[in-house]
Amino acid sequence: MICNNCRTEFTGKFCPTCGTAAQVGPAPVQVAPRMAPPVYTNVVTAPPVSSTSIMGWIGWMFLIGCLPVLGLVIMALAANDESAKNFAKANLLLMLIVLIISLIAVGAMLLLGIGLGAASSN
Repeated sequence: MICNNCRTEFTGKFCPTCGTAAQVGPAPVQVAPRMAPPVYTNVVTAPPVSSTSIMGWIGWMFLIGCLPVLGLVIMALAANDESAKNFAKANLLLMLIVLIISLIAVGAMLLLGIGLGAASSN
């Protein structure tokens, strides 16, 4: 047992150092002092997000309609709107996937001898 008065460890009913009676029951629980929550003073704000205007989207759509691949490359590199850049990158990726699948299909048709000319020969 530990004396509550002088913190001496002892056995029995009284502390041999200071004479304080031993406490009957559970030992007192020491509660840590509460700390104040931290105060953050350096608040960083995000820069304002610029969005593409309606006329800007019409210009992009005209460019993509006239020159699809070049228009999307220009849009992916030069757009000031992050969603427009992501739109262009996604379209370029889909075009690349379709191109690869088309090349595989044409190659398979050539290897198997399947084609438009093979069906009309007599």
